[in-house]
Amino acid sequence: MKTLAILAQKGGSGKSTIAVHLAAYALAQNIRPALIDLDPQGSAYDWNQGRVENDRNSPKLDFVRARESDLQREKKKAEDNGVQLLIIDTAPHSNRDAAQAAKLADFVLMPCRPARFDLKALISTADIARLSNTAAAVVINHAQPNSCKADEAKAVIQGQGINVLPPVLHRRAAFESALTGCRAVHEYEPDGKAAEEIAALFACIKQGMKLS
Repeated sequence: MKTLAILAQKGGSGKSTIAVHLAAYALAQNIRPALIDLDPQGSAYDWNQGRVENDRNSPKLDFVRARESDLQREKKKAEDNGVQLLIIDTAPHSNRDAAQAAKLADFVLMPCRPARFDLKALISTADIARLSNTAAAVVINHAQPNSCKADEAKAVIQGQGINVLPPVLHRRAAFESALTGCRAVHEYEPDGKAAEEIAALFACIKQGMKLS
């Protein structure tokens, strides 16, 4: 089993959106996922609950709400149950949650919007990942289509010695529409650009984690 921790100390980075999309896409690729939601808001967990209630035929995802103190136990439980990819959606503004998740992970994904305040907040997130000695990289999220801001943000981040993944997730209506219906973009609009971006991000993470 491989474990992916999604960290961002600043709220509004899109952690939960990315977490549920990677989990749903993994399932579509015949990789058994599970998601641990550490965020008190419980956005990822609520999305999955709505998914089950709205459509009993939707592919079932293993989700659990937990606290930082539960992580070790929940990770072992997931591995014992045959989970292949465990995704941990951490809470913003919680160094303890983030640090524990990063230590237990094989890879840390750090979503960041290409905006000044987000780039500044990324430094503290990257420090947590660095102290855990876990491989980590940034994904630029919520970028404006047809704008140079994503490339500029990548250059700034790389200048700080932080790895940035090639795929960029853009601000697209498909993400909001899919989430509103408790679906993922590859289910809502399979041939759309949003689905293409999630597929590219998943492929990049899968290769980096050596997930089979």
